[in-house]
Amino acid sequence: MVNVKRHLIKVVKAVFLILVLYFLWKYIKGNIDDLKQVKFTIDIGLLLLSVLIFVVYKVNLCLLWHLITIKNNGAISLQKAFVSWFYSLLGKYIPGKVFFLGARLYYYHQEGVSKKNITFCFLLENICTLLGAAFLFIVSLLFIPNPVLQQYRLAVLLLLAVFFIGVHPAVLDRVLNLPLRLLKKKTMKLEIRYRDILQLVLLFIINWLIVGIGFYVLVHSFYPIELKFIFYVSGAFGLSIIIGILSLFAPSGIGVREGVMIFALSLIMPESAAVVVSIISRLWMTFTELFLVAVVFIYAKLKRISFSLEKTKELAKDQKKDEPESDGI
Repeated sequence: MVNVKRHLIKVVKAVFLILVLYFLWKYIKGNIDDLKQVKFTIDIGLLLLSVLIFVVYKVNLCLLWHLITIKNNGAISLQKAFVSWFYSLLGKYIPGKVFFLGARLYYYHQEGVSKKNITFCFLLENICTLLGAAFLFIVSLLFIPNPVLQQYRLAVLLLLAVFFIGVHPAVLDRVLNLPLRLLKKKTMKLEIRYRDILQLVLLFIINWLIVGIGFYVLVHSFYPIELKFIFYVSGAFGLSIIIGILSLFAPSGIGVREGVMIFALSLIMPESAAVVVSIISRLWMTFTELFLVAVVFIYAKLKRISFSLEKTKELAKDQKKDEPESDGI
């Protein structure tokens, strides 16, 4: 019964992906004249700068992962932490999501760190990722280019207050375990202090701001956009990532992420331009991530840091029942 359910989910995801690609092709084909009227320019310098900023963002994420393991007494050498974290990115592109948690478990298991500990760190990392993006989005609402919505700035400030209440471990513990209980999966206990959560979330917010600026630079390298929209564009990017991660039926959030981005960006640019930007942003993230994984792979080979795919699959299989799934960023 379990295998049938998993196969059904895979089929649904495959069908969804095909439909997304089909409707995207239909849209581009039907709006080719509008696309031709949009004045796109390619600033190679800005494009490369956006890639560099995204690299910094990814390296910072890895360092934040290492910090989380330190706080939970599960750290290994920074060298192996980098290799395991970047290998885990392949979980976005390899069917079965073996690498998401399995790649990290491999090296930590060698050092005697419990699977429970690393699973908790993995969960906490995903929580902080979502919270950081959520905060950036909430702040971006203060800069939204819509006179009607600007009347609700007080509501946004109240939402910020709710945010800091919501990140309390007691609140997070209840919210996170609710879907696990509904799915009849094993619940997890967030054994971390409030000040540690605040510290981690703050660092993730700073890192989200970095990648948000990188996204703005990417957009500006193709389509001229005023500097006053930098926070709005950053927030739109954060929101698209949040929705993409939460859309478990969409592989790597494809289609959903682009849809949210198109809707948000169409407020400050032509919709046809927003469609092109959403596609470019996907390529921007994908190729940069795969490049970084390739660099880390070469580094691991030079340093003779071994890796076993079979052992990774075995560890991932053992942990599958308790694994919190995420497509990450």
